Amino acid sequence: MKGIVFDLDETLVDRRGSLDVYARRLNEAFYESASARGDAFVAGFHRLDGNGRVPRDEFFERLSAELFKDVTAAQIKTHFEATAWTNPILFDGVRELLRSIRARNWRIGIVTNGGVPAQSAKIANSGLADLIDASVISAAFGMKKPAPEIFNHIVEQLQVDAAQSWFIGDDPRADIWGAGQVGFKTCWIERYSAWPEDLERRYDARIAATPDCWEVITRVA
Repeated sequence: MKGIVFDLDETLVDRRGSLDVYARRLNEAFYESASARGDAFVAGFHRLDGNGRVPRDEFFERLSAELFKDVTAAQIKTHFEATAWTNPILFDGVRELLRSIRARNWRIGIVTNGGVPAQSAKIANSGLADLIDASVISAAFGMKKPAPEIFNHIVEQLQVDAAQSWFIGDDPRADIWGAGQVGFKTCWIERYSAWPEDLERRYDARIAATPDCWEVITRVA
């Protein structure tokens, strides 16, 4: 069978847009102790977040030290874990894309790096759980992308042929290079992550927006 496997953050879920909303909510929750307001606070939040690549406990410590006066990292962590992903935003056209793929009887999966509570909440609270066949979260699996084992696991879960399937993602190394190792055709979403200078440019398609992938896939296939 054919399959399409997606990365989650900045591929299906608009992580940055979702955190824009959350950062303003965090700012309001601790208004008296915030050292910046509005857009300045949001910009600082994203800078410290590092597109999610900064370890979470380190991120909370930095937020406490740089954006607040007397709010602890533990308080921020509690607020974040309870409310950050209650209503994650999907990119425009994602639901329609997944319904279209499913109508054509392709299997749909997600492989994402991250912790189980946050990634599970994004999948469930965005409605993605009802639109896919399987998902793999690195913290639950025990390995992170680009390890080939995690890509092989989603192949097994979906019962598809990797050579007849596509992986769609925004991270050149974790997603595109990683999936290519096990035989997926790959489609790079050129969004926030620049292509590393030390990594050979090798992918089957490049797009700017997630819904564009289906037109490219059907053309290449």
